[in-house]
Amino acid sequence: MKNPFGLFLASVVTAALTGSLAASSAQMPGRPVYEKVCSRCHGPDGKSKQAPALVPFGWSYSQSLDIVRHGGPCGMPAFTESELSDEELKQIVDYLKTLN
Repeated sequence: MKNPFGLFLASVVTAALTGSLAASSAQMPGRPVYEKVCSRCHGPDGKSKQAPALVPFGWSYSQSLDIVRHGGPCGMPAFTESELSDEELKQIVDYLKTLN
Protein backbone atom coordinates (compact mmCIF):
# COMPACT_ATOMS: atom_id res chain seq x y z
CA MET A 1 0.00 0.00 0.00
CA LYS A 2 1.28 3.46 -0.86
CA ASN A 3 1.99 5.92 1.89
CA PRO A 4 -0.93 8.43 1.83
CA PHE A 5 1.13 11.04 3.68
CA GLY A 6 3.87 10.77 1.05
CA LEU A 7 1.36 11.29 -1.76
CA PHE A 8 -0.14 14.27 0.09
CA LEU A 9 3.29 15.78 0.69
CA ALA A 10 4.25 15.33 -2.98
CA SER A 11 1.01 17.09 -4.02
CA VAL A 12 1.68 20.00 -1.67
CA VAL A 13 5.26 20.39 -2.88
CA THR A 14 4.17 20.27 -6.54
CA ALA A 15 1.46 22.87 -5.95
CA ALA A 16 3.88 25.12 -4.09
CA LEU A 17 6.52 24.90 -6.80
CA THR A 18 4.01 25.50 -9.58
CA GLY A 19 2.58 28.53 -7.81
CA SER A 20 5.99 29.98 -7.05
CA LEU A 21 7.11 29.60 -10.68
CA ALA A 22 4.01 31.40 -11.95
CA ALA A 23 4.45 34.15 -9.39
CA SER A 24 8.16 34.55 -10.14
CA SER A 25 7.51 35.24 -13.83
CA ALA A 26 5.13 38.05 -12.89
CA GLN A 27 7.69 39.51 -10.47
CA MET A 28 10.71 39.40 -12.77
CA PRO A 29 12.46 42.74 -13.34
CA GLY A 30 12.05 42.31 -17.11
CA ARG A 31 8.27 42.41 -16.98
CA PRO A 32 7.85 46.16 -16.37
CA VAL A 33 10.58 46.91 -18.92
CA TYR A 34 8.84 44.66 -21.47
CA GLU A 35 5.50 46.33 -20.74
CA LYS A 36 7.03 49.79 -21.19
CA VAL A 37 9.08 49.14 -24.34
CA CYS A 38 7.70 46.09 -26.17
CA SER A 39 4.08 45.41 -25.28
CA ARG A 40 2.54 48.18 -27.39
CA CYS A 41 3.54 46.26 -30.55
CA HIS A 42 4.12 42.69 -29.37
CA GLY A 43 1.19 42.62 -26.94
CA PRO A 44 1.07 42.10 -23.18
CA ASP A 45 1.62 38.36 -23.58
CA GLY A 46 4.15 38.52 -26.45
CA LYS A 47 1.70 36.93 -28.87
CA SER A 48 0.38 40.00 -30.69
CA LYS A 49 -0.85 39.86 -34.25
CA GLN A 50 0.29 43.47 -34.90
CA ALA A 51 4.02 42.60 -34.71
CA PRO A 52 5.76 39.21 -34.83
CA ALA A 53 4.99 37.03 -31.81
CA LEU A 54 7.81 36.77 -29.29
CA VAL A 55 6.37 33.76 -27.48
CA PRO A 56 7.51 31.07 -27.61
CA PHE A 57 10.83 32.89 -27.34
CA GLY A 58 13.65 31.19 -29.21
CA TRP A 59 16.39 33.78 -29.62
CA SER A 60 19.59 33.99 -27.61
CA TYR A 61 20.58 37.18 -25.84
CA SER A 62 23.15 38.00 -28.57
CA GLN A 63 20.57 37.48 -31.34
CA SER A 64 18.10 39.66 -29.45
CA LEU A 65 20.72 42.36 -28.95
CA ASP A 66 21.47 42.40 -32.68
CA ILE A 67 17.78 42.75 -33.57
CA VAL A 68 17.16 45.44 -30.97
CA ARG A 69 20.21 47.51 -31.90
CA HIS A 70 19.80 47.25 -35.70
CA GLY A 71 16.05 46.89 -36.10
CA GLY A 72 14.22 43.80 -37.05
CA PRO A 73 11.99 42.31 -39.68
CA CYS A 74 8.55 43.76 -40.29
CA GLY A 75 9.63 47.31 -39.51
CA MET A 76 10.82 46.96 -35.92
CA PRO A 77 12.76 50.10 -35.04
CA ALA A 78 16.29 50.02 -33.69
CA PHE A 79 16.79 51.03 -30.06
CA THR A 80 19.96 52.76 -28.90
CA GLU A 81 21.56 51.83 -25.60
CA SER A 82 20.30 55.11 -24.14
CA GLU A 83 16.73 54.04 -25.01
CA LEU A 84 17.13 50.43 -23.83
CA SER A 85 20.23 49.35 -21.95
CA ASP A 86 21.92 46.00 -22.46
CA GLU A 87 20.90 45.05 -18.90
CA GLU A 88 17.25 45.95 -19.56
CA LEU A 89 17.32 43.85 -22.72
CA LYS A 90 18.76 40.92 -20.76
CA GLN A 91 15.91 41.30 -18.27
CA ILE A 92 13.38 41.27 -21.14
CA VAL A 93 14.96 38.16 -22.68
CA ASP A 94 14.93 36.38 -19.30
CA TYR A 95 11.29 37.38 -18.78
CA LEU A 96 10.18 36.23 -22.25
CA LYS A 97 11.84 32.85 -21.74
CA THR A 98 9.56 32.28 -18.72
CA LEU A 99 6.50 32.74 -20.95
CA ASN A 100 7.35 29.84 -23.27
